[in-house]
Amino acid sequence: MPAAASEPDAVGPDTWPVESLTIPNVLARFAASHPDKAYLTEIATGRRFTFSEIDAWTDRIARALHGFGVPRGGHTGVLMGNSAENLALFYAMAKLGAVSVPVNTAARGELLRYYLGQSDCETVIVDASLAERLQEVLPQLPLVRRVIVLRAPGEEGGIEPVRDIQVADFDSLVDAARPGRFDPGQPVKASDLVLIAYTSGTTGPSKGSMLPHAAALTYGTGAAEAQGYRESDVFYVCLPLFHNNALLAASIAALVCGASVAMSRRFSVSRFWQEIRESGATITNFLGAMSSFLWSQPPSPADRDHCLRLVSMAPTPKYAAEFERRFGLRAMNNYGLSDYGMGTSFTQWDPRDKLGSIGRPRRGIQVRIVDDHDFEVPDGEVGEIVLRYDEPWRGTLGYYKMPEATLASRRNLWFHTGDRGVRDKDGFFFFVDRKKDCIRRRGENISAFEVEQIIATHPSVADAAVFPIATAQNDEEVAAVIVARPGARLDEVTLVDHCRLNMAYFMVPRYIQFREALPTTMSQKVEKFRLRKELEGDLSKAWDREAAGIVVAR
Repeated sequence: MPAAASEPDAVGPDTWPVESLTIPNVLARFAASHPDKAYLTEIATGRRFTFSEIDAWTDRIARALHGFGVPRGGHTGVLMGNSAENLALFYAMAKLGAVSVPVNTAARGELLRYYLGQSDCETVIVDASLAERLQEVLPQLPLVRRVIVLRAPGEEGGIEPVRDIQVADFDSLVDAARPGRFDPGQPVKASDLVLIAYTSGTTGPSKGSMLPHAAALTYGTGAAEAQGYRESDVFYVCLPLFHNNALLAASIAALVCGASVAMSRRFSVSRFWQEIRESGATITNFLGAMSSFLWSQPPSPADRDHCLRLVSMAPTPKYAAEFERRFGLRAMNNYGLSDYGMGTSFTQWDPRDKLGSIGRPRRGIQVRIVDDHDFEVPDGEVGEIVLRYDEPWRGTLGYYKMPEATLASRRNLWFHTGDRGVRDKDGFFFFVDRKKDCIRRRGENISAFEVEQIIATHPSVADAAVFPIATAQNDEEVAAVIVARPGARLDEVTLVDHCRLNMAYFMVPRYIQFREALPTTMSQKVEKFRLRKELEGDLSKAWDREAAGIVVAR
């Protein structure tokens, strides 16, 4: 059984007034109080940065960006894999007062153009390995004026200038910048925008959630307080930094309580426990089927040979209690949305018979279950989960350039999550399902609307319906039912080729079926529930990309 957990200690700057919650303030605090303690270790290279080193490095990067023309308030797209430079750039832009726009590294074609164009990025920072994708869409991004390329040692690849775009090498730019404390001229405020994080676009195109400094830091301070994170903790980060989970709920959570980060490039079943042991990690976060992949591995005498004490599981699997016993740790859960912020936490101290719950509200946020008219429903009755922070700037500011969607999501002064849930008599909340048109595949939220829109750009497609297919691993796969234009010749392989060139690899449908027409309601809405029920009842009715041996590269 996992060791008995003690009650949490107050950690980090959660007791700070909200107006003091800025990334420069937090970095400065721990650079002064913990100058020689390791904050970040890059597992692949062994590079290690103390709090004082990361503070000084991000000052220099901020000065380099400023000298290259990145303005205060300017939007900068970040198309990068996990690396020390990726995280340092986020902190440097925060010091400069600029806005970071992390982009999913699987995005390409029309999807990549949308992210960088809709967010009005003027600067893009890109790994050399991804530069070719950026090069393809630069002609369609008239606002981009600057591109910075980060190369690994000995790596080739770059950007051929388009129009009057300036292109620079990251290392050369930073090496030329003067070291020392960076002065932005005007202090950064807790209410200043620091991040535009793109959602899955469940009811339309992906939306850019705008986070001020205080909201970004509240991801960490709220989790640190609720879950009892300690200065001695080491956060293992293997999820991508373009996700709020890795960037805010893990890296920022470690920062605000003076803990450490051990950063991996990506999640790997075969390397997971080895990296956990070698890094001395004590906390990590799972999304989607990650826990299932690890649980399905054969039991080993080394299953408890590690320091891991806490694992956040979202969603919490039915075998969570057995997972705790097998690996000698505690399962927790943190519920929230990049659209607004974190709402509830199921903690290591909560009753184990409540495993599967998303927990109770964190301090400083109200959580309710309401009906379709926004009236609170009794305990035990299913309704929509709505959230509201007690203090300003703790949550997102809305969706970038989408005022109607922002207003609709905050109806009656509550943020409407689009998720349905229930509260039990003991005050624990449980997630039931999603109202939104969303597919959850291996930790990625996929907009069915977005996949449909890209499929529809193929000249032989007349109509398309995209929806999830449940798997035995507590996950979902993408299915698409296609109506071809009259007289058009279109097959599954051609459609897959179109998809992989214009969307992220994880969005490409696995199951495809062609029909003459889509079933609709009297109001002409596609009855996706009928399509899903039919295919889940008999998958042999659909073509299976994996069974056909087609692998979509990352």
